[in-house]
Amino acid sequence: MLVSHRKHFIYTKTAKTASTSVETYFEPLCLAPGRWTFQHARDETVTDEGIIGYRGADTDGKRWFNHMSCEVIRAQLGASRWDDYFKFAVIRDPFDKLLSGYFFQQRPQGSSAELIAGFRRWVRGGGAIVDRHTYTLQGEICMDYFIRYERLEEGVAAVCRRLHEPFDVTRLPRLKAQFRERRVPLAAFYDADTRDRTAAIYAFEMDHFGYSPPA
Repeated sequence: MLVSHRKHFIYTKTAKTASTSVETYFEPLCLAPGRWTFQHARDETVTDEGIIGYRGADTDGKRWFNHMSCEVIRAQLGASRWDDYFKFAVIRDPFDKLLSGYFFQQRPQGSSAELIAGFRRWVRGGGAIVDRHTYTLQGEICMDYFIRYERLEEGVAAVCRRLHEPFDVTRLPRLKAQFRERRVPLAAFYDADTRDRTAAIYAFEMDHFGYSPPA
């Protein structure tokens, strides 16, 4: 997550949405000019210019960190800044997001048929990637803008325009993309049961963002 006091924005970090890539892109605006260097794993950084949340697995003892809820960010930052700052996050087709989460968490190996079967078992066993707390407050969306994962460059460019910053596509990395198996189309991973289960889990996102099951 990011807070820029210089540019008056808050970036909340969703899961499996290229969120680290987007976070990395906007990090320099949370530090004094010329002070930023790329770090995939990063400790929390708090300065007069802004806040960069801890990026790592163990968040114990960290005040600002990955995938914080809007409720906690608002409480720690203060309602006045929360209300005043431009807030944005990245959203993704939930069916694609869930599959990406499966590959990232489980690191499956095998044939296409084995990967499909493993994914369906995982979903039936309760596998889910739900991070609604990163873009809602009391059940209501609280972001000013959503970057669509499916149109990532377009969305990042739109945020740059809002912040009066130039957009440089060469500075937008694609991190963690290596975990996903690309041989099998998205729709092939789902059968009727896992499609229905996923639609039930992500009914909120499908309703608010217009996503639908893969055909």
